[in-house]
Amino acid sequence: MGLVSQAVHDGGRHVMGVIPKTLMPQELTGQTVGEVKAVAGMHQRKAEMAKHSDAFIALPGGYGTLEELLEVITWAQLGIHDKPVGLLNVDDYYNSLLSFIDKAVEEGFISPNARHIIVSAPTAKELVKKLEEYTPRHERVASKLSWETEQLDYSQEYDISR
Repeated sequence: MGLVSQAVHDGGRHVMGVIPKTLMPQELTGQTVGEVKAVAGMHQRKAEMAKHSDAFIALPGGYGTLEELLEVITWAQLGIHDKPVGLLNVDDYYNSLLSFIDKAVEEGFISPNARHIIVSAPTAKELVKKLEEYTPRHERVASKLSWETEQLDYSQEYDISR
């Protein structure tokens, strides 16, 4: 993420990193770029990122990337946001995931319109173009929710560590 942040910053754009306080010693190494916002936990991190973003882009990654990707897709389906969700499908990295999603559409677990929540492309240039052209086509489960009034703060209300 450091290289991406640096490129965005060098391009004259605002960069904000959101990190749980407990991860700062392990994850913040060297010089930071742009603004760094420390938060209480992962739920607050994702809410902050969603609140300040124009779109969501997943680069090839592991469990954390997949968890965050599937959550923002679900939020779009529920009507919490209507921002585009993109996969940078470098060297066909996400082909298996896209096939899985297509199979879920075939089996009736995901509606064909909700399949279009995700856009993908093999290059950053192509992906940005698709994200700029994105128009939601799926039916929302609920009306668009306001983060400021509807957001759950699990860290204060619930102990989810058990």
